[in-house]
Amino acid sequence: MLPLIHDLCGFRTAVVADDNEALFARIGREIPLTLFRIPSGQRYNGWQVPGNWRVKRAKLFKDGVELFDFTVNSLGVGYYSKSFSGDLDWEELRPKLVTNPALPDAFMFHCMWQYRPWDADWRLVLPHRVFQTLGPGRYRVELETETLPGEMLVGQCHKQGASDKTIVFNSNNCHPHMANDGFAGTAVLIRLMQWLMARDTHYSYRLVIGPEHLGSVFYLRDLPRAEVDAMVCGVFEEMPGTGGAIKATSTFAGGHMIDDAFANVLGHHSRAHAIVPWRKGAGNDETVWEAPGYEVPFVELTRCEDQFAPYAEYHSSQDTPELMQPAQLDEMLDCLKRVVDVLEDNAVVTRRFDGLICLSNPDYDLYMERPDPTVVKDLDADAEQWGHLLDCLFRYMDGDHTILDIAAMHNLPFDRLSRYLRRFEEKGLVELRRAEIPRRLPRRVSP
Repeated sequence: MLPLIHDLCGFRTAVVADDNEALFARIGREIPLTLFRIPSGQRYNGWQVPGNWRVKRAKLFKDGVELFDFTVNSLGVGYYSKSFSGDLDWEELRPKLVTNPALPDAFMFHCMWQYRPWDADWRLVLPHRVFQTLGPGRYRVELETETLPGEMLVGQCHKQGASDKTIVFNSNNCHPHMANDGFAGTAVLIRLMQWLMARDTHYSYRLVIGPEHLGSVFYLRDLPRAEVDAMVCGVFEEMPGTGGAIKATSTFAGGHMIDDAFANVLGHHSRAHAIVPWRKGAGNDETVWEAPGYEVPFVELTRCEDQFAPYAEYHSSQDTPELMQPAQLDEMLDCLKRVVDVLEDNAVVTRRFDGLICLSNPDYDLYMERPDPTVVKDLDADAEQWGHLLDCLFRYMDGDHTILDIAAMHNLPFDRLSRYLRRFEEKGLVELRRAEIPRRLPRRVSP
């Protein structure tokens, strides 16, 4: 994924930006895309699509000598800053400078006014090592920006399955040049979609790439109700490539099949993980998908170290592809594939027999050996867990329990249990009927 991440980080993106078109053209070389275009100035529920903002000049002088040109980095001016030209003393200038002592060589990403254009002022961003060279005196700022009408772009890749029921994946594209937050997240989902498109699936799958919050807000606003109603669950994925455990948040209501799928996969196939309550991860577009009137159950998947400090280089020019750890990226992708497999393969188990089956009989050959003090056996460490499963298994075959339910009750990996129960099906002992992901339609307020 690293070459793809390098390519995606090369674009100077924003909610509305000149490079967004080129970014989606690059993604379009990987997966088929449909682009949605929302003009600047569109409003919905208080959200507003901004214009196409550009920096034409941004310099700082002292005593007539140029100290710094903020256009040396695309983060050097707070995004959507207004123009300003004038003289200020140090105490007036200092509050207008954005810096971070913890990252002395980094430019920070000042992005608030993309989402609150009504609050826009101006800010200059510089590394703390440069900030420390400044001090009392008289300064001159020459900042010239322009904001022109443009379009916010949202990209969609849709993979049709046998069913119209759709599982959604979501990623942001509005953090210019930044890898972990979030073009590495986008790259992981591109690879996931490529894997899905090479398979026959029951469910349909959709990847939506757009600016944080604003992209999802206007995408859902304009989507036909039938398509929203077909969305049974989804995942917002980001921050996959740095150190730390995988962190999955629950859906808003919890207890959904996708919650159980993540719990099983992460519990058995991740090096380290945490399952946390709704909005206790980094927090992102899951609030849009779960909003009233849509209520698509959504999990957020990250490696967020702390809700308010996701990783050291967060929202800075030091969030580069070089930070990415390939093993971490691969693990994130593997876990997502396994979750898809759980959702695709989960089934209700119904028996086609009465009484106790002798599973060790050669006619069945389904017995799972367990420890015996009088017999030497070469058994796996979890043999007793599987043995206890067999003590209970026939009672679960009542048409009410799914494979995922049984796996959770016995702390067993779904994939191994599914393969085992399909052997029962081959012997004609059970019927496995797909456990469809439910969709509870929301109550809607008429416009």
